[in-house]
Amino acid sequence: MPATQTGRIVRVAATQLASVDFDLDACVDKACKAIVEASEKGCQLIGFSECFIPGYPFWIWKRAVDFGSVKKYIANSLKVDSPEMKRICETAKEHNIAVQLGFSENDNQSLYISQALIGQDGEIKKVRRKTKPTHMERTIFGDSSGDSLLNVIDLPGIGKVGGLNCWEHTQPLLRYHTYTQGEEFHVAAWPPMLSAASNPDIIWSTVAEGSKALSQTHSIEGGTFTLYCNAVLQASTCTLMDVAGAPLYGLAGGGYTAIYGPDGAQISKSTLGPEEEGLVIADCDIDEITRNKHFLDTYGHYSRPDLLWLGVDYNAKPHVRATPVVKADGGSEGEPEWQWKMVRRPKSNGQPSTPSETDDGSLV
Repeated sequence: MPATQTGRIVRVAATQLASVDFDLDACVDKACKAIVEASEKGCQLIGFSECFIPGYPFWIWKRAVDFGSVKKYIANSLKVDSPEMKRICETAKEHNIAVQLGFSENDNQSLYISQALIGQDGEIKKVRRKTKPTHMERTIFGDSSGDSLLNVIDLPGIGKVGGLNCWEHTQPLLRYHTYTQGEEFHVAAWPPMLSAASNPDIIWSTVAEGSKALSQTHSIEGGTFTLYCNAVLQASTCTLMDVAGAPLYGLAGGGYTAIYGPDGAQISKSTLGPEEEGLVIADCDIDEITRNKHFLDTYGHYSRPDLLWLGVDYNAKPHVRATPVVKADGGSEGEPEWQWKMVRRPKSNGQPSTPSETDDGSLV
């Protein structure tokens, strides 16, 4: 019997929400409420904005050092192994919905801009960190390591889900590497992006119009459905964080959440205003991916890997690497723990596959 089109539809939700500043528990409450609402509306996947928990640290764009704000922010940032994360996972499981959560990750009092992909079974499938925090973000957030490059996971009944944070979408190699993992649904997590009209003196790529263009480009190049998750910056937050006059985030705004198809066209029909909160929902026809890849497959028929190719290092770099113990006879005891494992190519599910070497011993 000849193969036919699947006609499979996946309903997804992208959040357009304001965080509850410096309040971990309240942000978790709000996230769980959005997860339940999305499930009740028939969604199989929901995506959140960058650092939705506990909110984006807007003050950094006005002052690099603010001990009081940083102290509260660290205390309310989310730990992966915590009762708060467990509650979010349990909500996902109870309501049979996958979640791509954007959060400030607290790892032993160091912070990272992270995304956690939680399956419909409530299990965390992947936690990744932003490869390079943007500009003033580096005053409080650290970098990721090679393991965060494997950012696409195949979820049963949905497809291959991946994500990037904010200006990671300006990184051509990072985007391309994400495409090569077969991504079908992309969660583009952004903080509130204000309009160009409200920020006439700032560079265009830092406003809503620029970030939307980058997210649409990801859809076109990767042939993916993209959930452009844009948060809302409220006037009360501007007052609380004292950001008036800052070159970025000096006034309320944001809230341009949208969902794009694999050709870059907007497929969501939201009636939310720029500062209104809610969910933006769209039905994604998986056959549209095939339809578009017939024309454009940047890591398949429309590529030249014989001329241009990408090298990666998937290894997590530990802070402590033990050297081997040298014996009196010049030998050593055991394998050096600091030696890297061989670089592993990703399988379709985003997990490392068997390593390989070239004839001269170099890793590929």
